[in-house]
Amino acid sequence: MIKGLLQKFQKPKGRTQAQRMLTLHSAPVYYLPITKCGSTYLKNVFYYLDHANEHVSGIDIHANSDDLIRANSGDEDAIRRSSYAFAVLRDPVDRFLSLYFDKIYGDGPNNFDDVRAYLAEEIALDLERDLDAKAHRENCVRFIDWLALNLSFKTDVPVNPHWRRQSSRLQRVNTLNLTHLTLDGLDWQLPLLLGDVVPNIRQAMEVVQANNRTDKPFTRAEILDAELLGKIEAVYSSDKELYQQASRKSQLWLRYHVEVTEGETIRCFTSAEHSINCVAISKTGRTYLRNLLYVLEHNKDYHDPLKIHTEGASSNSELTKSEIAKEVSFFVIRDPVDRFFSLYFDKIYNTGERSFPWIAKRLVERRGFVHEANLTVEQHRANCLALLGYINRKFETEALPDLNSHWSPQVEMAKKAIRFGLQPLLLENLDEQLLHIADGRIEGLENAIKATPHRNSSSKPYSVEEILTPEIAQRISDLYGDDQALYERVKTAWDRTGRPPIL
Repeated sequence: MIKGLLQKFQKPKGRTQAQRMLTLHSAPVYYLPITKCGSTYLKNVFYYLDHANEHVSGIDIHANSDDLIRANSGDEDAIRRSSYAFAVLRDPVDRFLSLYFDKIYGDGPNNFDDVRAYLAEEIALDLERDLDAKAHRENCVRFIDWLALNLSFKTDVPVNPHWRRQSSRLQRVNTLNLTHLTLDGLDWQLPLLLGDVVPNIRQAMEVVQANNRTDKPFTRAEILDAELLGKIEAVYSSDKELYQQASRKSQLWLRYHVEVTEGETIRCFTSAEHSINCVAISKTGRTYLRNLLYVLEHNKDYHDPLKIHTEGASSNSELTKSEIAKEVSFFVIRDPVDRFFSLYFDKIYNTGERSFPWIAKRLVERRGFVHEANLTVEQHRANCLALLGYINRKFETEALPDLNSHWSPQVEMAKKAIRFGLQPLLLENLDEQLLHIADGRIEGLENAIKATPHRNSSSKPYSVEEILTPEIAQRISDLYGDDQALYERVKTAWDRTGRPPIL
């Protein structure tokens, strides 16, 4: 029996990092299959995307590897640069229970007959049918104890991909910078990741039926106790950490995928005469946008463009998601570094009537801020660090809804716009991108853009590049990491596809 197991589980021929990835004829997408992490389903999704129909042997697609496309050995750089290279991770406890019921105890056509027989003899695994939850728990304890030995190379049986650690699989492509999705969030994470380059990804996911799932006679809660849970998490501790990291990162986006309820509305700046709506975020061209809508509606400039916020000149509406979808509806985001420096010069350092002198005074008193003319670049750098420290303190002591909108994270103000399906535009390419998504539907828009007064930008004695240091950049990243991720997501989509991403 041991000889047969050695032959069955012998290592496949060596592959380069790139060749471990699957890709598509139809799109520059790269996927690293990890066994017992939805790989049967995902391989079938990949097949469908290239062939527009399901694989004839969907459940056995692993045995038809030539029907799928592997990346070329020289594609490492392309994969590293790609925003569409990913692996799917699974809760290691769920993965272990799936392995046990699907491959070891289960008696279906895809189980491991020889492994079952070996374990029955080696560790007294009980293979009687219709076991109760306690007997299954005892089996799982014996099995996880054996896996601990096997994964430490202390058994006669080779490590099998079905129980090999996910972290081990990822280590084999450790230079490719893959995005980590989670199996329990795949239904929304995969369309979010690939929607820009695979517009029919949702359709493919709904059509494909092949998945290697075995019905379990008991739930996870009925099988697990503290001892078994501790053993599984100890054996797969690195997998647990990776899965938790991926889950935490996904929580930001999960909030944006809460279904919009019937009758729920979103407040937008709009034009009474045109089908155009926007959610305007502070320090992302908000003054310009409100003036643009005013010009579009009234065919003239607002008499005092910089005071348009305080005098309530813009039209606004409460719109449903279906109304938003029928019109040109958008929001604008900005590079967090540029947004921070705009805050510093426009509201804190400069002294115009739109500045925040009470903030500058507090910074001078408590954080060594220098509020004088003709500062050196080093003094501006020190000021920026003082302001970042102040903002960090606000983040620690105030609830997100209570933060001043000028330094609140953009993602907090954008999340409802994302839920309602407004299209994301970049401030640095706002005019061009707005005309693109309008696609001729808003009469007079191009003329209004040309006629609208300049944006609310303050003069700067030094450029951002001159003031920015690695320390300042890191501090901004620490505070606005989620904003940076959103900005890069939107920028990548516009740069590569010429259209906004599906968020």
